[in-house]
Amino acid sequence: MGSLAIRKVAYFGDQYFFESPTFDDGLSIIEGPNGTGKSTFFNLIYYGLGGKVDEFDSNSLETHKEIIGDSNNMVRLVIQIGGELFTLNRRLRENSITVVKASTAIDDVTTTVDSITLPIQRREDTKTFSDWLLERLNIPVVDIFQGGKQFKLNFSDLARLIYHNQSPDPNGIYKPAEVSNFISDSLEIRKAIFQILIGKTLLDLYDAIGKQKLAERDTATAKAVHQEYENIVEQLLKASGITDVANTKALAERIEGLEAQIEKLLATRRGFSRGELGSAEAQKSLDAELANVRAFEVRRRELDEEREKLVQEAGRLIDVERSLQADIERINKVIYAHGQLNLFSSDTCPYCLNDVARTPGHCICGNKVEELDFQRFFYSPAEYLDILKSKSKTLETLRLAIAGVREDSVRWSSERAVVQERLQLHRVRLQEANASPASVEQAMEELDTKLLETRDRLAKATEAFRLETRLDELLKRYKSKKTAFDLAKAEVIRLDGESKTELHKQVEAFNRVYNESMTSVVAECRNASIDSQTYLPLINNGEYREHSAKVPKRFLYYLALMQLSLLSDVPFPRLLLVDTPETAGIDFERLIKMLKQIQLLENPNARHFQILFSTGVKKYPAEFEGNVVMKLTESARLLTKREKTETEA
Repeated sequence: MGSLAIRKVAYFGDQYFFESPTFDDGLSIIEGPNGTGKSTFFNLIYYGLGGKVDEFDSNSLETHKEIIGDSNNMVRLVIQIGGELFTLNRRLRENSITVVKASTAIDDVTTTVDSITLPIQRREDTKTFSDWLLERLNIPVVDIFQGGKQFKLNFSDLARLIYHNQSPDPNGIYKPAEVSNFISDSLEIRKAIFQILIGKTLLDLYDAIGKQKLAERDTATAKAVHQEYENIVEQLLKASGITDVANTKALAERIEGLEAQIEKLLATRRGFSRGELGSAEAQKSLDAELANVRAFEVRRRELDEEREKLVQEAGRLIDVERSLQADIERINKVIYAHGQLNLFSSDTCPYCLNDVARTPGHCICGNKVEELDFQRFFYSPAEYLDILKSKSKTLETLRLAIAGVREDSVRWSSERAVVQERLQLHRVRLQEANASPASVEQAMEELDTKLLETRDRLAKATEAFRLETRLDELLKRYKSKKTAFDLAKAEVIRLDGESKTELHKQVEAFNRVYNESMTSVVAECRNASIDSQTYLPLINNGEYREHSAKVPKRFLYYLALMQLSLLSDVPFPRLLLVDTPETAGIDFERLIKMLKQIQLLENPNARHFQILFSTGVKKYPAEFEGNVVMKLTESARLLTKREKTETEA
């Protein structure tokens, strides 16, 4: 999997600036007393990676006065992902990050500089900076479904086990969520973060679960569209006088038979027309003109009948459209009322709207009811939204049909004008030849009537075939979506089995590392592990709650994740950001012993990793002196104030 490292951190503003040295792999220490900017340093990194920092928001209760009071300010990071360097630029108070990939020279040919600006906040399906970063780290963007809602897990979520901040809660392991609510900080979300970071198969499982949910939604939509269109087809066929249901094969055979019948009638009519008139040159001329007149008259009648059908079909479609619009308006009102007032539930009195302590299996009036039948009259907002989406999709399909009818009407008008013009032309020619179509009117009337009837049946069969063909297409689409859903479900089941085995092995490996480090640092700790359900630490089987163990319990948890990533190929990006852990309360001797565990990290595969660590003055093992890359003091704080020029003064 990919690795992430911070190579440089910089801040630029009109009043203040900061630029760090280059950070190498391994441990880098930022040393300084409280209030000199150690936390600001990590906040700049987190902000540059797309995170939300309350102190950088002017609307927060507690703000960073230098940064909030500065102008034209931005954060710049140089990061390394795998073997590639990228520069990230994020301006304060803006919702985007510009990613710049530096030019490289290959065989004396210099490539151009690539840059892209990506939003931080997600808007529909737009690719975000987090998506880009996770993609570079070979971590799929996972969809999480909880509480009837769907959202994507971002890098800032995974960073809750990468960024060891100064947590106000010493009992907490995870960095607090950016938006604290029952979903973002739920146990399920925290479990998902841990599982994704330690297991490749677990990552595939969450990706497969997201695909399964999307396939399930697509299947439900395709089924609803098919059912709605089936109802519309049934109504249109009944309105056209077609009562028998036939599939496309039967309709194709019916159309073929009607076309053959029409051809026979036309042949009979032509033969009768030739025998009705006498022979001579006049007969040929009259035959031709009479045939033309009859053909155009028949076509005009067909067009008039077609126009009548178009009017009727348009009326029916408009009626159905109005009905659907009314349904959608009613559902919107229900959703609004339910969302504002939460009026309807199975445990609410419909008269006084007070909650009722309803006995299961009984109505609020006391009568016995079937629980499933009782519940089906009450829907959640999510279910109402699904119904609304289905109706809206049907309305969209119906409007396409109405547009088709309008196009047919335009075509009809154009063709009938042409037919009428040509009919008039041939009638003039008949008059000039002193011929009259009345001489064959009676003889051909019966044939014309049969032709019109047969053509009417053919038109209805053709329309039914068109509707059934579209219905077949929608049914095939639904079956295809259903097959995709079944395959996605089977893949989830397969990965679930594999992931349980992998998770068990990874948790055992984590426990070995965690137990070894905790028992080495905390003398009172007999054993340390994580709960198999919550993945939270258990010290002495959950009985040991000494406050002094809170700091190593959290820090060594993060360090164990790092160790796991060095020993096996897991998604954890082999980066730790640790901000002054001793502030949560730990004696100096135990702090030194805890930090020495960094030296014991095993790296048999020589993998790249990085730990950026801040601490107080000399609050680290003596052998770490060479790892100190930044020293902050009261006189040399993190942010340096720019000197005013003579013009500014």
